[in-house]
Amino acid sequence: MTYGLGPGEYEVLFAAQGGVCAICGQTRRTRLDVDHDHATGLVRGLCCRLCNRKLLTAARNSPAVLRNAAGYLEAPPALRFLGPRYHIENREE
Repeated sequence: MTYGLGPGEYEVLFAAQGGVCAICGQTRRTRLDVDHDHATGLVRGLCCRLCNRKLLTAARNSPAVLRNAAGYLEAPPALRFLGPRYHIENREE
């Protein structure tokens, strides 16, 4: 058993997800991580290492944080309050 999955269940879940990360939808060369809720142990799906170990960890596994992050990307406060501003590396405008 691997993180609560029995024999063959990883392959079933992998096929059900279309062979891609459940979050970013990208294919990976390496095996996808079995993502699970650390508080309850509930298996949630298969994710690439970046999404599982960075994104979910940074969000503290909080749906509210991820919803806020999506809202931030869709409607950045700087754009709303200041208008378009562009960062150009090593140069100030």
